[in-house]
Amino acid sequence: MSMPVAETPAPAPRSSALRRHVEEVVLVVLVLLSAVGVAVNDQSPASALRYWLWMAPTFGIVSIVAAWWRAARSGTSVMTAVQRQVLHWVGVVGAVCLIYMLQRTGRMENEAAGLTALVVIALASFLAGVHSDWRLMVLGVVLGITVVGFAILETIFIWLVVAAIAALAIAGIVFYLRRSRAPAPS
Repeated sequence: MSMPVAETPAPAPRSSALRRHVEEVVLVVLVLLSAVGVAVNDQSPASALRYWLWMAPTFGIVSIVAAWWRAARSGTSVMTAVQRQVLHWVGVVGAVCLIYMLQRTGRMENEAAGLTALVVIALASFLAGVHSDWRLMVLGVVLGITVVGFAILETIFIWLVVAAIAALAIAGIVFYLRRSRAPAPS
């Protein structure tokens, strides 16, 4: 009786690893852009609505692409996955518009409007991740933690947090780039 030989898994194709790195960098950039959005909201309330109306579709596009890739890999209907994500993010844009309507009518302060918009995007990202890519769930959790941090910190310190997050993101990108360029062990 012969012993079974353990098969080593084939290394992932380079394009798959590259796509994974690109996806991770995109998620870090989205966190940074969200942090900037809270700061913009505090510094320039007139620009905040435009900023968040730009951010919601940006998150939506990332979410749609993730749903597309997952559906294509799993053999499920790409069109159904994309339609669900489009409707999901159209709802988010509507919610952001309602938040700023409350702000314009005096029912909500500027700072609260920005944090609320970020909560909506955090929840939408988390739920998009439930239906497509788990990394979007992680993104939603990180954004939720960011909301808590911003709610606790004074406005002056928001820029310090943005700078710290940017430094971490840059360090992460550099780490991934160096790691991906390192020669494979023999």
